[in-house]
Amino acid sequence: MARQEGEERQHRRWLEDARKYLTRGELEAGLPALLRLPPSQREQLLPRGAELFRQAVQELHRRGAWGALATLAARADVEPRLVEQGVEPEEARATYWSLLWAASRAREWARAERLWQPLAPTAREHAPRLAVAMEAWVSSQGTPEPRSVAPALACLPPVDARLGVEPARTHVSLSPPRSLEEVEEALLALYALEPFPRFASRVEAWGKELPAEVARATWRQAGLLAARELWLRAEHGQGSASLLEPAVLLARAAREAGDARELSEPVLQALRVVTSRLPPEGISSAQEAEAWCALAQAAALQPEARLWVVGAVSELRFSGAGLPRALRLYQALLALAPDAALWARAVQAWDAYDSEARSAPEWLQTGLRQLIETGVPAVLAWLRRAHPSERTELVECVAFTHAPELVESWVDASWELAGEELRPVLSDAISILLERSRDKGARQKLERMLQGARSLDDAARMLMDTDAPIERLEALMGLSAEGLRIWRRFGSRVLTYRAEFLREAVRQASSDSEAWEAISRYLDAHGGDPAYLETLQLLDVGERKELARRVMARWLERRANDVQALAEAVVAAGRTGAPCEYLHPLLAAFLASHLVQPSSAPTPSVKRALELARKHGVRLPKRRAARKKKPSTKAATERTPRAKAKARKKRSPGQGIAREQEPQLDLLKEEEEENSR
Repeated sequence: MARQEGEERQHRRWLEDARKYLTRGELEAGLPALLRLPPSQREQLLPRGAELFRQAVQELHRRGAWGALATLAARADVEPRLVEQGVEPEEARATYWSLLWAASRAREWARAERLWQPLAPTAREHAPRLAVAMEAWVSSQGTPEPRSVAPALACLPPVDARLGVEPARTHVSLSPPRSLEEVEEALLALYALEPFPRFASRVEAWGKELPAEVARATWRQAGLLAARELWLRAEHGQGSASLLEPAVLLARAAREAGDARELSEPVLQALRVVTSRLPPEGISSAQEAEAWCALAQAAALQPEARLWVVGAVSELRFSGAGLPRALRLYQALLALAPDAALWARAVQAWDAYDSEARSAPEWLQTGLRQLIETGVPAVLAWLRRAHPSERTELVECVAFTHAPELVESWVDASWELAGEELRPVLSDAISILLERSRDKGARQKLERMLQGARSLDDAARMLMDTDAPIERLEALMGLSAEGLRIWRRFGSRVLTYRAEFLREAVRQASSDSEAWEAISRYLDAHGGDPAYLETLQLLDVGERKELARRVMARWLERRANDVQALAEAVVAAGRTGAPCEYLHPLLAAFLASHLVQPSSAPTPSVKRALELARKHGVRLPKRRAARKKKPSTKAATERTPRAKAKARKKRSPGQGIAREQEPQLDLLKEEEEENSR
């Protein structure tokens, strides 16, 4: 079942890639993905793919690019609908003719015979002599008997002398060299008399049938001639596609010739020439990848050129159809020279090629094992230079797909040298290891429990409806024995880098004092309001109320008598939706500090904190006004009648207030003063 789901995901990925590239008109990148799909899933993309395919065949035929046409002939042999979809039979036959000649020139006779089949009925009906000659030529693999083609040649009209007469080219049948002395003469004659594709195929055939010593000499001479062909094409300003054929033959000659010192310099120079003509975004074509990687692998065979080759390969990016060949190159180079940058680029390329795989290939894991022994500083140097997104992708890929004990050794060997810049990244690897080590059975139970949840709120509600929800969640998400071993090894080192590590430390603590020590370390390392809120949240989930109160007291103590700091803490708590039992003490502390230190120009944080206080109805307790002492009876009796009359005259009729209302007026006045502040 899992294998079937993996195949479906791969098919969806190929379908998306094919749609993306064909929509852009990039046939070379989209066609491999289209042909990887099952035939039934190609229907929706075939009209666009067939249109681009026929246009490419027409353009390549016009330019005489027979090597590229031979590749398209192989595609049409796999999927004939690329030729026939959406066009009249006449146009389809015109496309088949070009592909037939391309396959024949490449000496792919079995494919040429299959491409001839759609043309044979029409040819037999309208040109029977031509049909006989073509069938004889294809079936005899380019060497038909004269009597089979004579009728077709006899019916040709006479040549008009006004149009010029092309001299007939005599076909010389060259025999392979039988001794070392004959090698140079035979190869030079073959190179002069045959087109380069036929020259390359004949050299390959000779190399298989000659004695070993003569074959090596033949390959050395063929490599020198291939290098000459590449220089000539580059000098005439031909495009990078024209350099592929001689580059492939040169690389093949360097491998087959053994320790050929005379080919090492031409191979390295050819690699530099081809590299200079690559697009800035790298290589995405299978043909370009084959030529470039073959040259690089051949150049790396020489120890004096290996360092430069490894650096060039580490800087070049591959994508799309070029990834499979690039991975073979990475594997070969890492076996020759373990290099941190090369290994990192290989991991990225493998992750892009097979993102669904759960285990990295053994050669990548062996490369990391060798780097742990000798090249840890080089790996850390690459991580420092890399973009943060590349750095994260590499660490996540290694932690998810490499053996856990290998990842542990890597983190352990790198921790001291990493410094504070890279330790948070390495801590991500420990987080992934802990996640991998959790009990899979418990995880499946949790997934089944929350299967009907449509949102996070639904999941929380379903979990809380169970008996003892906190204990149930702790049991499901607890670490396995392997996870506990990893935590005991790295827990004290990674504690301060992620909130989930603090949660695990609190969960594994044997007492409140041990848990409080871990919390103090985490808060000392961060100290910001988000750290306090995260800590309170995880303690709230774990129902550690006493520890939560201590964290709250520490938070208020660190922000005491600082209006701005308390306002920012209130705003952070309000933004994250902190419970009222944590928000209200912050509001009270803020209001008390704001009352003592009022500000004539409040900051936005202070204004927002005041709004939250009004919204939540948090106010300071009012102070009761002191009662005024009533004058003693003796003092009242001592007042003269004249003084009493004078006091009555000064008091206006509307200002007569009973003595029992004076304390209420004092309270109202104090409240108005507080509101004005």
